[in-house]
Amino acid sequence: MLTPSLRILILEPEHLQRLVIEKMLNLHGYHRIAPVGSFEELLAIINSATEPFDLVVINTALVHEAAICVETFCLQCPYIRNALIYEGRPEFLVINDEQKPAGVFTRLSGVPDTRAIENLMSQIDPRRKKAAYRACFS
Repeated sequence: MLTPSLRILILEPEHLQRLVIEKMLNLHGYHRIAPVGSFEELLAIINSATEPFDLVVINTALVHEAAICVETFCLQCPYIRNALIYEGRPEFLVINDEQKPAGVFTRLSGVPDTRAIENLMSQIDPRRKKAAYRACFS
């Protein structure tokens, strides 16, 4: 079972790619998705948010233009619980134990595919975690 009420924000400059990512999430049962095409739109949505986003999917091409460290931004923003950061070469986020985030922060070397979305959602969706746990011990 999954949690269809998870709030998801997609930051991708290409309209078609935003639709592809949104459709992949829809196929997995997630429909509370806000696709945006610029970092300014992301900031406007986050600044007016009343509750955190469960997942933010970010294309680093837009963030490089804003000249910020996307990992630091996601870790420090109280309205982002989990992040999927893609494009560019794969990097592993190294954090000292004092600053370890509560969420999942993933970086991909390319555009997310269905398998990447499914793996990420199985990590952050509380109902999927319970179902997987039950399946292991049934």
